[in-house]
Amino acid sequence: MDLTREPHRSIRDAADNIREYNHRTINGPEAFYGEHPINTAPPAIGEAVGALYVLFERLPQAVDQTAAAVRHVEEQQAIRMANGDDPGEAVSRLLRSLIDARQSMLLAQTHLRSAVQVSSNMAGHWLDDDQLEEAR
Repeated sequence: MDLTREPHRSIRDAADNIREYNHRTINGPEAFYGEHPINTAPPAIGEAVGALYVLFERLPQAVDQTAAAVRHVEEQQAIRMANGDDPGEAVSRLLRSLIDARQSMLLAQTHLRSAVQVSSNMAGHWLDDDQLEEAR
């Protein structure tokens, strides 16, 4: 964790990591296959679901802290709108949008929690060595 970077860089790096995941998995479930796909894919998918939950668990705090920064800068009267809009009105719209986004994240978190409850129990079949050789 590098706490010396500009705050937006952390979020952009997280977005890049999600993009990497999307590219790895775009062509199908093979990205989740290990040496023995029958055994490793189900728990690997479960791990991905759990990681998505953790991501959405952390996003509301990021939105809250960003909104707090917006409010602080507004209190300092340090905002000028390049398009000529009234800063107060623009900040109100921005904060409303962040609140709405946060609510959506909390809803997604609820659904992902349910998904984790199911996926955390997913496992591959127990196969003996001969069956594993045939599955390759």
